[in-house]
Amino acid sequence: MSDMASTTAAFPSGTGTDRGPETDPTVAERTGPHPDAPPLENVVAQFGELPTLAPVAVEVIRLADDEDASLNDLVNTIGSDPGLTARLLRVANSATYGQTRQVTNLNRATSLLGSHTVKLLSLGFSLVTNAKEGPVDTAMIWRRSLLSSVLAQRFAFIRDHRLSDDAFVGGLLSNIGVLALVKWPLYVAHLPDDRPWMRPDEERQLLGYTADDVTAAILTSWGLPEALAGATRYRSEPRLARGVSELAGLLQVADAAAQLLLAGDEDARAEYHNHLILSGATNLGVTAAQLEQIISSAGPDLDAIIGMFDLGAAPSTPVSEIMIKAQTRMARLSQTLANQLLRQEERNRSLIETNQRLSDEAATDPLTGIANRRTFKAYLDNQVGGRLRLAKPSELGLILFDLDNFKAVNDTHGHSVGDDVLREVGRRLSAATRRSDLAARIGGEEFAVVMPDVDPDEIALAAERFRALFSDQPIDTVAGPLPVTVSVGVSHTFGGQLASMEDRERLYVTADGALYQSKRAGKDRVSVEPMQ
Repeated sequence: MSDMASTTAAFPSGTGTDRGPETDPTVAERTGPHPDAPPLENVVAQFGELPTLAPVAVEVIRLADDEDASLNDLVNTIGSDPGLTARLLRVANSATYGQTRQVTNLNRATSLLGSHTVKLLSLGFSLVTNAKEGPVDTAMIWRRSLLSSVLAQRFAFIRDHRLSDDAFVGGLLSNIGVLALVKWPLYVAHLPDDRPWMRPDEERQLLGYTADDVTAAILTSWGLPEALAGATRYRSEPRLARGVSELAGLLQVADAAAQLLLAGDEDARAEYHNHLILSGATNLGVTAAQLEQIISSAGPDLDAIIGMFDLGAAPSTPVSEIMIKAQTRMARLSQTLANQLLRQEERNRSLIETNQRLSDEAATDPLTGIANRRTFKAYLDNQVGGRLRLAKPSELGLILFDLDNFKAVNDTHGHSVGDDVLREVGRRLSAATRRSDLAARIGGEEFAVVMPDVDPDEIALAAERFRALFSDQPIDTVAGPLPVTVSVGVSHTFGGQLASMEDRERLYVTADGALYQSKRAGKDRVSVEPMQ
């Protein structure tokens, strides 16, 4: 592993590093955690309380927690440490804070950042100072965290700008649990060759808990906000993060992007790319192209913050190139698997099932480039679940589309022309939706748009606009321009109407019923039905 040092350094007592096959069963053979797995509380205790800091950093943290301390007290203390002063000024002048004039005054920089952020940045600088202590060179772990902090803040701006500061801090501290676990030889012995961390499912099988569980326990022991601990604990499963699922979702998308940027292996990039697209669609309702744009625009911030922590440079390969290579590799892997399945179909039926599972897990419809049915259902679940936790939820709208007489297109002109039509339908829907909407292909010629935060009048107008996208302009195909119309069914909620996840089905059934009203009434029209 490129970022691992020798494992001969001292380890915590009570653990072994070398075990024979009879006493060290593989993960696949075990039905529970490894017998030498350290209890979670031992990992937290071994990592320790707040790390040993320079006296100035200790005083900064104390003053930030002192309600009676003034801004001048904090400024005077920071000013006594030139290194800390320089780093905080660099943060204040980074593109993250969007200042039009250079911040040269420490008083202004501290006021801009806020005492909470100054405290946590001081803590972060101190932690990174000791980054190479232990059997693993943890610079790569910190690069993952720093990339996550900037990207989580960027994603927060399109989801809920009020979460931007918490997202930045959450990303910065989100991998503390990995830093704690790499001090234990059992964890180090099971690390893959390309990175100094394991996947959450691998950690749970090996230890009975995950690095995210460790992170949450450490942040709680440090007295940091419970919301921050909860969001990091459920980073891999945001739906379980009660009250902080949006923040947990931001951290998940940012971490997937960070791991994609750090991956050096083509197969790993393809895996992280797929995870990023699914996570972005589920948690943010954004497309692959939008993710690429956001990550690319964060480039200067990524370089700046990694430079602040003296961890080398951010990944130099352009994001667009990384995304294209990952997509290409995924396509090659899919084609290779398909060829193998064709050759082995009669001998190994399970490979066909594996291929189907991989296809089902893909987030994007391969023909149209918009979300597929699986992502549509996940996003609708996310929107309904989020509203169930709110006292006064905003409205949620669902629009279903069905292409009129589409079978005649295929029968008359062939399936290649039919594919041209479907691709153009997906393109027009994607171009006409808001950033918070999700456009999806949910069947052969069936499409849907989920519209959060929309009132009944707005969704009716939006549905009519979508209908006109097709009836007003033919679709260009190799067979010439073809007139295409759609029948549209619309449903929406009223505030407080959602009572359980089962209401998601009522919303869909109502919209589907409205769609068939449009079909029966002559097609090329919109029918609206409030959720029953």
